Amino acid sequence: MIVFSFAVNVSAKNYVINSAEELDRLMDVVQAGDTIVWKSGTYKNVTLNFQPQAKGTSEKMIVLKAETPGTVIFKGHAQLFVAGTYLQAEGFVFKDQSTLADGEAAITFGNPHESDVETTHSRVTNCAVINYSPANEDISQNYLLFKGRFNQADHCYFLGKTNKGPSVVVEYKREKDYVDGSDVAPSTHHLISYNYFGFRTFHSNGGEQMRIGDSRTSFTHGFNIIEHNYFENEQIEAEVISNKSWNNIYRFNTFYGNDGALVLRHGQQCFVYGNYINGKADRKQSGGIRVINPNQTVFNNYIVNAEGGETPMKAPLCIMSGLVGSDLNEYYPADSAIVAYNYVVNSVGPAIRVGVLNEAKGKKGDAPEQVSLVGNIVIDAWGNDLTPFVTDNEKVTYRQVEFNHFTDGSETNSMGFLPVKKVLIKKVDGLKMFSQIPVLSCIDNINARLAVHQIQLSPEEIMQFNPDWILQKSDVGVSWIK
Repeated sequence: MIVFSFAVNVSAKNYVINSAEELDRLMDVVQAGDTIVWKSGTYKNVTLNFQPQAKGTSEKMIVLKAETPGTVIFKGHAQLFVAGTYLQAEGFVFKDQSTLADGEAAITFGNPHESDVETTHSRVTNCAVINYSPANEDISQNYLLFKGRFNQADHCYFLGKTNKGPSVVVEYKREKDYVDGSDVAPSTHHLISYNYFGFRTFHSNGGEQMRIGDSRTSFTHGFNIIEHNYFENEQIEAEVISNKSWNNIYRFNTFYGNDGALVLRHGQQCFVYGNYINGKADRKQSGGIRVINPNQTVFNNYIVNAEGGETPMKAPLCIMSGLVGSDLNEYYPADSAIVAYNYVVNSVGPAIRVGVLNEAKGKKGDAPEQVSLVGNIVIDAWGNDLTPFVTDNEKVTYRQVEFNHFTDGSETNSMGFLPVKKVLIKKVDGLKMFSQIPVLSCIDNINARLAVHQIQLSPEEIMQFNPDWILQKSDVGVSWIK
């Protein structure tokens, strides 16, 4: 029986349910501002179609929530579809062995069975997906799938994924007769923030924590923001995040003890700034930030204990060559990359590699042109090659290489890198820091690029890493797991 109750605002109603059938009946009834409360308990093989006929509004969202966060648990073949406008789902848990089919997801913004329903301005918050993997690890599933536009996932908790398919995926809409590689798919403008991404592994490619787009839609202008998330203990996969579209921002995220890197795999005009990457995992696999494709901007990140630098593509800052005759799903050169004011500390050198080639593809390299390296700081490099910076392809060209500094590396002066004494390195809240020299042309160039997002940063925000940007686990994830 559906139980009705009334909030202080008489125009909004509360409904209490405990079955998918009750939820289905309410979809013709609920209005903007109404709340549906799912009673605490464990439920198996349940499909939640949260797809009201009515639309919520920014002031009066339609809400589906757990009676108490963390106490409504779904198992087996269980899914949540959030399909509509200004909807909010909160407090649910999906856990233990999944029996979902190949290509399915635990939580989806949208309803793949009704493609004409576009989900917009909706939110999933305070939800968890824990160890929700199939017995067969080669079955591809996702924990959370973004469709639609202007949607948000925040304060969620993702742990224990061991099968194929990224934990979180942003998928772009391809209309009928869409041509792969075109730029006509709609921008999505999603926000992914304050989420926890814990242990995740897979034996092969396809084990990312997050993928934003795919090669077929890699020229889509996504305008997604991924910020204030915590990633730890991702194993084997070379990419923690795989960017595969244009105009996305990755900022103020914390990465700890992962084998992979933050990778700008496809797409252009993306921004990576204010991230803290601590590779300490004692597996000698951790990377930093890898840059592929033209017009990417990477600045003011702090990379420490990156352990995988003996492998060129695992260099703390890796700027790649493309492939001659590249296919859409391969590599274009990182032309006009700006890599500026980043810190690389206590990591396997060389700290910055430019022109790295993925030789496994069996094609000749297409060297990046007009690369800018400005104001980067390398402190206490270690490993077989202690030089702060190397060019892997003699055809690389540079626009700017200046005011970079290093200590405890090679005694020879690498092009555009100045050796400094350790006495000049200061500790700020436990971080080794060096007084940056402003290069105004580079600051202006970064702000000129950021203008597409209507963002302008001060010189201090561009040049000086703020220790307050480093997250603790308690800053993210669900309210009921700490």
